[in-house]
Amino acid sequence: MQLHISFPLFIMRVITVSFFSIGFIQYFHRLWIDAFENEEMPVGARRLRRVLLTLVSVVLALFIHFAAMAYIHNDSAVLYHNWALFVLTLPVLYEGFNRFEEGLQFATMMLIWYMHHEPNFFQPKTLIALVGFLVIVLALKRYHQFVIVHWWAGMVSGGVLAALFWSTVPPVSMGVAMTPSLEVEAVVLYTLMIAFVLGYWLRQYREDLKNHELAQLAHYEEGTRQNQQAAYQAELQMLFSRSLLNGESLTFATLDLDHFKQVNDQYGHLAGNAVLIGVADTVKTILDKADVPLMKTQLTGETFNIVFPNRSAEAVMPVIKDCWQAIRKQEYDYEGRGIAVTASVGVTALRQTDKSVNDVYKRADDALSKCKRNGRDIITFDDKLVSGVDKIEKKLADYRYIGQGVYDLTKPEIPKCYHELLLRSHDASQDRWYLPDTFEIPVWIQIHLLKTVMSHTTLQNFNVNLTADQFKDLDFAEALTQFAESPDGPDNLTVEITDLSDSQTTRRISAIYRAAGMKILIDDVGSDNDFEIVRNSMPYINGIKFAMQNLRKTTNASELRERVKFWRQVADENDLTFILEGVETKEDLEMAQELKVANVQGYYFSKPEPFRA
Repeated sequence: MQLHISFPLFIMRVITVSFFSIGFIQYFHRLWIDAFENEEMPVGARRLRRVLLTLVSVVLALFIHFAAMAYIHNDSAVLYHNWALFVLTLPVLYEGFNRFEEGLQFATMMLIWYMHHEPNFFQPKTLIALVGFLVIVLALKRYHQFVIVHWWAGMVSGGVLAALFWSTVPPVSMGVAMTPSLEVEAVVLYTLMIAFVLGYWLRQYREDLKNHELAQLAHYEEGTRQNQQAAYQAELQMLFSRSLLNGESLTFATLDLDHFKQVNDQYGHLAGNAVLIGVADTVKTILDKADVPLMKTQLTGETFNIVFPNRSAEAVMPVIKDCWQAIRKQEYDYEGRGIAVTASVGVTALRQTDKSVNDVYKRADDALSKCKRNGRDIITFDDKLVSGVDKIEKKLADYRYIGQGVYDLTKPEIPKCYHELLLRSHDASQDRWYLPDTFEIPVWIQIHLLKTVMSHTTLQNFNVNLTADQFKDLDFAEALTQFAESPDGPDNLTVEITDLSDSQTTRRISAIYRAAGMKILIDDVGSDNDFEIVRNSMPYINGIKFAMQNLRKTTNASELRERVKFWRQVADENDLTFILEGVETKEDLEMAQELKVANVQGYYFSKPEPFRA
């Protein structure tokens, strides 16, 4: 049997009704999420959305139905009546409605069925079709999860519903002459509409469901962590009470890695995780060798809590010192890089005047704070220095720059075109150079270090890293630009920043540097700084750096290539210099050349190393 209208017009109707139905289903789905799953929304607002859910399906369906009945009496009417039928049947795929809401939905379906089939409503064929219609609707409601997983089930069910509805209407229904070909058109129209709409919606619904399950998993994992924390606190409280009651000793040590954020900033978060694992192994090795009773250690971020039951602070202090020294002497490997860190340790012991375990915690935290105030990399027992050098006065001799080259791929010989300067601090007790406790050093020290470096190399182009506070400091900018413009200054001096200030600060400060002929680069784009953060600062900077090492462990080769390609295009479109950092293999170099990257940096060419005369 042929369709009632031409095929192109029929397809236009399918597209039209599907377009509006997709918009409706998105709105309905958002309302349902707010009403039944958004626990952050106030109860009153959630109740209002629940009322809107029922009204938006029932009222809209009745409005479409009566409007089509009153004003449309040609074959176009089936399009609107199909839409009304869709709006009414959609809620059966959702759970959570109470009996009143479900009853109202089914009563509206019965009303529309009756109005379409009034002349032959009590004929056996119509009644049987009605029973079949309601059975399918109830089955969709009961097995809605099956429909969500199996798109074809929704399409077949929709086709059967439409066939039962339209094949039993009388010759004239709602003012429209129903010919066999128009009935076929109505059934096919509804079936295809369901196919398109459900295909789109079910994909979106499954994504939302997956996100919801992930959120629940995150809550579960957070709950697990909270349960573990609660168990730890309960065990510690029991140990505290028993020690206090029996007059036993109890020593509590809090070990915190110094300036751990700078490790993350310098090497990436994966490197930071590797350091944490390494430090945990170091501490565990020392504790396992020590012949002292030990309550399990607790790791919170970069802080380790260690509890020694039935032992005085004097008895366990050698073990604590061994842990501290082992960390200081160790270099933690990440992808061939040796990362040195130090730790501060606050130690306290149980006192008979302690009323709760929080008193012990507080004294340990106070001891740790004293370590931080007095230069870090020390051990403090209550308010007494145990190991390390108190009140370290950082002097010029405590710092130096090491350098890593930036190379020019546009020239056949791939020459070094810039030095990136990396700050290091000296540990006299170990006679080694490591990441400093703080990068917030005075500008005069940085200028003196830069002059020292300049005397050891013929290439007078340098990139110097500034913290966010240094970058937005007007006095710092004035001093650095005066040096850059002076006869003693380098040929080219570029500022690299990772922690961005707001765009207004960037605009104001960058004007000072640009006026002195200096350039500004944003480092770690695509990892620490995403596009939305960088975009607002692009008018005020000269270049961007993409650090592949920050993403290599979490991104496959194809995705990493696409990210590099994206940021290179961003640089080209905004007339910015682009530097690809983390080039470590021949394959990395070939990728950079294929993507027409001009400047590269990484272990393939050179590692960070001291400048030598």
